[in-house]
Amino acid sequence: MEIIFDENKGDTFCGKSYPVYSLKTPDKIDFKKLLQEVRKLIRENSSNKTILIKPEKENKYFLLFAALMGIEGYDNTNYPLRAVLKVNNFKQAVSSYRPYFFFGSAATYVLRLLQMDDEAMYKDIRTLGYLGLDIKTDYLNNTISLHLPHTGKKYQFHVASLHNTVILSSFIKMLSLLKSDINIDISIILKMQNFNTKDKIDKDNLLSKLYWCASSFLNSPNTKKKIADDSKEKI
Repeated sequence: MEIIFDENKGDTFCGKSYPVYSLKTPDKIDFKKLLQEVRKLIRENSSNKTILIKPEKENKYFLLFAALMGIEGYDNTNYPLRAVLKVNNFKQAVSSYRPYFFFGSAATYVLRLLQMDDEAMYKDIRTLGYLGLDIKTDYLNNTISLHLPHTGKKYQFHVASLHNTVILSSFIKMLSLLKSDINIDISIILKMQNFNTKDKIDKDNLLSKLYWCASSFLNSPNTKKKIADDSKEKI
């Protein structure tokens, strides 16, 4: 789904009228409830190619709503083609949305990895080097290391579960896209394993955990960020 920011007033886009959704934007975010709100809006407008969304405030709730619209439209032809979000200032909205766009990219990467068998999943993770990650495979210890070299405090995660493999691989992808906005040096050591099935995975729970990891980096795109000191713990 295409996400469009439009600062033109009125209930039209490119001179045409479309269904309008008035979005309440509380300051507090309940990720799973917000995800359900997005799905309800998409379901009710499945026959419409374009939806106009008018937020009460252009806050982080609004920005995450926009990102989730794009995530939910991932690889689904029955969804509207575009969501047009009415904003007061186009340039400011695009700037504020930038880290949320990268979060959306990371979230769709979670969903993509879960569609793959184990061998294809690890192979795809190794390709993330194009983002500037230093990636090495240790065949003796059966691990893949992903390192984002950057100035700042060093963190290292050791990962052995499927849940954390897809979450942290996607998280470091997001950080690499936000490279100029962070000040941490992070390494993720993945233990390569055979997972019996991905069918029963709670995808909403994974996306919620990814958001928990990402939230500190989303709301001030021009401010250097740090992750909590306790994140050195093994996962």
